[in-house]
Amino acid sequence: MLDSDFMLETTLPQQTVQYLNQVLGGDAMRVSAKSKAVELPYFLQDTYDVLTVDLLGQPVTLACVKGRQPLAAQQIGQHAERLGELLQNPVVVALREMTPGERKQLIQHGIAFVVPGKQLFAPQMGVILRERFGTPPHREQVIASPATQALLIWFLNHQMVSEVWHPFEDAAALGYAGMTATRAIRELLQFDLLELEVRGRAKYLKLIGTRRELWEKAKPYLRTPVLRTLWTYDLRILHANGARLAGESALAQMTMLNEPLQPVLAMTAESAQQAKQAGVFFEPREQAAGVAVQVWRYMPGIQAKENTVDLLSLWLSLRDSRDDRIQMALEEIEEKFLW
Repeated sequence: MLDSDFMLETTLPQQTVQYLNQVLGGDAMRVSAKSKAVELPYFLQDTYDVLTVDLLGQPVTLACVKGRQPLAAQQIGQHAERLGELLQNPVVVALREMTPGERKQLIQHGIAFVVPGKQLFAPQMGVILRERFGTPPHREQVIASPATQALLIWFLNHQMVSEVWHPFEDAAALGYAGMTATRAIRELLQFDLLELEVRGRAKYLKLIGTRRELWEKAKPYLRTPVLRTLWTYDLRILHANGARLAGESALAQMTMLNEPLQPVLAMTAESAQQAKQAGVFFEPREQAAGVAVQVWRYMPGIQAKENTVDLLSLWLSLRDSRDDRIQMALEEIEEKFLW
């Protein structure tokens, strides 16, 4: 069985040709039987499916990006320039999808591009088309995925201002596979929270502005890490693997807020399941006593040396509280954070 990424990769040139013929009319694009793609440098062959086509009577090189690897506008521009020099034709880069920020950068760099079903920007040929007719515009995701949120908070807790960041090792430490990490990185770029920097074949993320500015800009995309809350009278849960003080219990550790009557813990769904298999019984509804156990969307132990959840995730878990005491304590811990 072929995976979906490979199937998409083989059909992008076909989708592009069909789209251009649809919006430009008839046989606006014809694919040449002759191609010099095999003569290109390996890094270009690895990155693009390259076709020589006739577009509106003009020979054009169509470079279809392979896979879902993130490419900076500057890098695409360098590749397009190199392809133009080698093949002696104008170059149009085809991509499967594009964020508003990526679109803006490509246009600013004057790079001709096409997103099948969405947009064609080729000012050199006098063609600029937006969103396909008869369909609503693509709706950008407005809430970060749990992996994206965890990676961002990891960055703010561990990365220095002056450093560029190669996030895949940190993603692995948080339990995310390479494909999940790639999607998370695309979201960070989609929300314009970090910049992509390319050094040779290596790709890094770089801070835009200050860390505090990054946090403020990210807030609208972030949500509470708490997926649901369970309750138990079994005090063994206090020492369960992966458990961290959370909620008002963690807030009391960091501020002058009084300890709550009911301890609050956070753990992943996997850790909660392990505790259940060890004999801990969870009540699905709130109890007057016992321990409140928050099941989190991502690992609550981002700050591994602490017995509490990390400060920024704690802030997100409590920011909707209507308790004035809690809101004052949240302001205090936000100011304490090492920006």
